[in-house]
Amino acid sequence: MKLIRYRKPSVKTLLGYTRAKRKLRRAVGISQVEGWTRPSRVKQRIKYPLGLYSPAVRIIRNTTKGRFPSFLGLFNRKK
Repeated sequence: MKLIRYRKPSVKTLLGYTRAKRKLRRAVGISQVEGWTRPSRVKQRIKYPLGLYSPAVRIIRNTTKGRFPSFLGLFNRKK
C-alpha cells in the first residue's frame, strides 16, 4: 500500500475482505458470467454486428460529441 493516499482506505480494504471476495468470485467463475450478462455488455454485443464500432461510425459519433480527429488519430475535445 502507498504511504500517501488520495482517500482513506475503507475497513474492508484494510482487512482484506475485498481482495478475498474478488479472488473467490474469479475462482468460481461468477465474474466471467456477469461480464457477458451485464446490460452494457449485452448492448455492446448487439452493436458489433450492426457495424456501430467501425472506424467511419466512430468518427461520426465522436465529431457529433464535439471531438475532432487529430493527426495522431486521437480525439481531442474542442476548446
